Amino acid sequence: MEKELSLREIINEAILFFIDFRKVIIITTICGALGAILFQKVRPAYYNTTALVTSGLPNFERIDDASILNQRVAIDLINLLQLDIRKEDYVILSEKMNISLEDAIAIKSIKAEEIFIKDQDEKEHSTPKFSIALSVKDNKSISNIQDGLAYYFRTNIYIGGYYDQFVATTSDEINAINNEVSSLRTIRELERSTIDISSINVNSKKSQYDVNNQILELITLRSKKITDLKLLEPLSFIAPFTITQNPERGVLILGSIAAAFSFFIGILIAVFRNVYVNSEK
Repeated sequence: MEKELSLREIINEAILFFIDFRKVIIITTICGALGAILFQKVRPAYYNTTALVTSGLPNFERIDDASILNQRVAIDLINLLQLDIRKEDYVILSEKMNISLEDAIAIKSIKAEEIFIKDQDEKEHSTPKFSIALSVKDNKSISNIQDGLAYYFRTNIYIGGYYDQFVATTSDEINAINNEVSSLRTIRELERSTIDISSINVNSKKSQYDVNNQILELITLRSKKITDLKLLEPLSFIAPFTITQNPERGVLILGSIAAAFSFFIGILIAVFRNVYVNSEK
């Protein structure tokens, strides 16, 4: 019974405490929240945008194993730029990306993340695509920064070496395929002209069928290599950055956090004031 009365007294004291010091708690909470909101309104706005990209680097490196065919190197190259941003080394950043110093200073953050797909067993697998999240102070800089990222990849020594080798070897492969297709077509025409129609047997039909299959396979392979040679780039934008017009300030989130923090500060002030008043008595 004493325990129950004691608990009831504690609850009553707590209620009375909040009633007595409600003005202090409410005013502190409101002032803290309004201060945070005002700060967010006054501080510079940031524009957030995301791009979907891919890099031909794994193809340039001739990686055939699908299990390790990912964009890890390209992602790391993007994320290295964030180190320059954190150090506020904007001169170096502008040189790397071939953008103006003003555009470099406008970058608040840049981050690349790998994109995965899940199979039927819920196992994640790498894809040839990844995303780049960009936050800038001026939305007019977004297009220049996108061009700067493409320049940053094109002028990278590591990527450039592999890309030049890829272009040279792929061109040689296409020429070799063209020669092979021409040779096979010549063989096919010779077989057709030298074989009497009445004497065609199963083996000769099979031979012509094999030659036709080889020609089709080589043409398919050539088409893929021509496509790769024309379209694969050190960095390609599948979905470019949107030049957003709506800045993000995070007013609601920061205001809520500030209100909660100010509420506890208000309680703390009220407790000290209550102790002081009681000590005076």
